[in-house]
Amino acid sequence: MAKMSTRGPTKRFLISEMDRSVKRMLKLIEDDGDSFAKKAEIYIQKRPELVSQVEDFYRMFRSLAERYDDATCELRRTLPSDSRSQACGMNDFRSEPPSAITSPENKLHRRLSVTNSAFLDVVGNKDYETPAYDSGSDLDDSFCNNYSGTSNYDNYRRLRHKITELESELRKLQIEQEVNGSNTETAEELRISKEKIRSSEEEICNLKTKLEKYESLRYDDKFTDESVNRSNPETVDYDEELRVAKQKIRSSEEEICCLRTKLEKYESLQCGDTFLNESVNMINTMELEDVKKLMQEHDLEGENADDLMYETEIKDEIEQLKSERDEFVMKLNELEEEIRLKDDQIDELNDRLEKLQLECEKSKESIEELEKVIEKQRAMIEEEAEEKQETEKQLCISLEHYRNAYQMLRKGLLEQKNPVMAS
Repeated sequence: MAKMSTRGPTKRFLISEMDRSVKRMLKLIEDDGDSFAKKAEIYIQKRPELVSQVEDFYRMFRSLAERYDDATCELRRTLPSDSRSQACGMNDFRSEPPSAITSPENKLHRRLSVTNSAFLDVVGNKDYETPAYDSGSDLDDSFCNNYSGTSNYDNYRRLRHKITELESELRKLQIEQEVNGSNTETAEELRISKEKIRSSEEEICNLKTKLEKYESLRYDDKFTDESVNRSNPETVDYDEELRVAKQKIRSSEEEICCLRTKLEKYESLQCGDTFLNESVNMINTMELEDVKKLMQEHDLEGENADDLMYETEIKDEIEQLKSERDEFVMKLNELEEEIRLKDDQIDELNDRLEKLQLECEKSKESIEELEKVIEKQRAMIEEEAEEKQETEKQLCISLEHYRNAYQMLRKGLLEQKNPVMAS
């Protein structure tokens, strides 16, 4: 009796963990869904799928609880009694404080009611119905009416062996799921991608600063640039290259925004995948705990089992559990495949980031080259202006000299003409 009471907190702890997990999943959908939808419209398409996964998770939990209840009923039916009076005495035994027979069932009833109410409060009443279970009196009546005083210890040993095999299989499945649940490498790749995006943004800011500086210089020297354009048509090509560089920078910014949106989408999907893996691990842990409790209850309540008919029913139940386990394995494989696809997408994004960084470096180099060419053109213009001033000065001196010579020649001619006319 004391041993059964110590197992109660563990079951309650598992139920509370299940409720908290469901609430966290739905909170992720309802609270964070709007912010994700603003950043990536594709997440809106994934949101109904995640809600359906939550509903499937709850339906699986209900089916697991129903199978546990059925298995408890079947195990109680397999317990023999030495005489009809001893079997009927079990009916009197249920009126005592919670025993090893009734306590698991009552705990199961409480677990189903608490979990169902918590889930309906969060989801918003999705038209689910809590499964109705009969009280312990019906089970005890069937227990008294279906069995006589005959014992079959060999059947009991076979039944216990089957339960042990089921426990070992569930333990192996739990270990495999724990191994497959690690996503540290994916988180590291996400961190590296974010760092690359930040470095690209810093480089783009630097390029923008240099472009603004260059544009201000162009605005200050616009008259000089206009004379350069008239004297040297190659500067038009340099302006065209600058315009192309600006377009590349704008395209790089748009590409980085798209990459950031895709990364946020992938992070949201990764959170959903991680939580589903945790939920599957929790279900397997509960199944393992339930099997252990069934074995302990069977050890406390009886030493004999019934005939092969009930053993066949338990085999069918085990087959159903195996099929459920196979479904879980298939879902895990699908999730792993999706994670691999996301890893491939991350690799593609990293490649595109590297290409963008190379393009930014090339644009930076081309801008530096253009700045050097402009400095050279400016120096040439200054030299040409100085030469032009010097030439103008020389022309003025030559004109003055020619004007003086002309005046002197004219004066000489006039002096020669006057004596001739006088004679």
